[in-house]
Amino acid sequence: MLRILIRLYLIVAILSILSIIFVQRGFPYLFTTQFTAQMHREYAGEAMLLRRYLGPIQDDAQQARLNDMNRISQQRYSRMSKEQVQALSATARSELAQHGLAWNPGGDVNHPEVYMTLDDGSILTVHPRISSGWIEVVAYAIIFSVMLGAMLLWLTPHWRDLEKLRIAAARFGDGALDARAKLSENSSIKQLCAYFNNMADRIGALITAQRDMVNAASHELRTPLSRLEFALVNLMDTTDDSKTHQRIKAMRKDVEELDILVGELLTLSMLEQATRPESRERIVLEDFLRAAAGVSAEELSLRRCTIVWQIAPAVQEVVIEPHSLGRAFSNLLQNALRYTHSTIRVRAEAGAASWKLIVEDDGVGIPDNDRERIFEPFYRLDRSRDRATGGYGLGLAIVKKIAERLGGGVRVTGSELGGAMFVLHFPLRGEHGAPHLSPLLIPDKAN
Repeated sequence: MLRILIRLYLIVAILSILSIIFVQRGFPYLFTTQFTAQMHREYAGEAMLLRRYLGPIQDDAQQARLNDMNRISQQRYSRMSKEQVQALSATARSELAQHGLAWNPGGDVNHPEVYMTLDDGSILTVHPRISSGWIEVVAYAIIFSVMLGAMLLWLTPHWRDLEKLRIAAARFGDGALDARAKLSENSSIKQLCAYFNNMADRIGALITAQRDMVNAASHELRTPLSRLEFALVNLMDTTDDSKTHQRIKAMRKDVEELDILVGELLTLSMLEQATRPESRERIVLEDFLRAAAGVSAEELSLRRCTIVWQIAPAVQEVVIEPHSLGRAFSNLLQNALRYTHSTIRVRAEAGAASWKLIVEDDGVGIPDNDRERIFEPFYRLDRSRDRATGGYGLGLAIVKKIAERLGGGVRVTGSELGGAMFVLHFPLRGEHGAPHLSPLLIPDKAN
């Protein structure tokens, strides 16, 4: 609100000042006839008195009287030289010849400079009265203070309602589909609020329907998949034909892949829904990550791969929800194993207010134009669309959801090893301020 108020106030103040300057400097030229008539009315009496007082005398005596008058009137009067008279505009000289009075419209409209012709033919300049500058400053300060107060009174209810709408939009964007803005009947943005609530109702209904469909389909698929698995096991026990066994194994592998996909869908759906808060735990990070990796020494040996662990002393212990962290790390490590040539490096570093978990490999890397999209559900790179690398495009989407729910985020860049580098960052003090997340009960299966 402060920024909006300052901008609005500055705009109004600057325009007001420009308006005042325009009125004072521009109106005499726009309304010359009217201002000239007003000048004649205001200075006719003063001109008559000056002619009577200075007219009977000349030269030094007249200057002496002028000096006496200037001592009590702040040097208000002076006689013009011939050069000064010649410098006057033709209009001013015409007015002096015709009426004995003229003025300079280029001055301040409230304090004009006036010229008078005396009886001896000399021309007297009546300088503007010297005003009390500090009084004008105080007056303008009061005016602009009142303007500021009026803007505050006008903006406060609007800002209060806009803030309610902003909070509702932020909660809705964070996944609280029941978030709605509630404003009074007299609110000036009531119609905008109604449009937002109507939009939120429709979007919420669509998202809820989609989630319900995915959940229902995933749960319903679990039963026939289990039956298929059981039937295939029994079928393998009823035959000794090697070719048949190979076909059954291939079918069981397909069923297993479907079961993993269903599990990934249920995990992603769970992350997108509101969950009950749960206290976080303090964990020894390196021990926890080694246990959550889900990769045996035998598998690493078969893949001819080495994992290098570099855990900074400052993050030997962290406070976090362990189930979710384990799932995110396992997905990243399985993704690195899928594409690495020989080396995976796992690092943990501490910052000022957050800590980072970094997983990088020496594989082929990820193109720049794909680095944002790989966190979208079901998005896969062209090279990951075959069964050699596997994956359903859900593992990294789950990583991103977990990171956000734990109060952090994830990004991917190029690694100095030559492949991809995934960086998870979380609040350093997880027990204060970061959102909690209930544990994921879906089995930890990489995509």
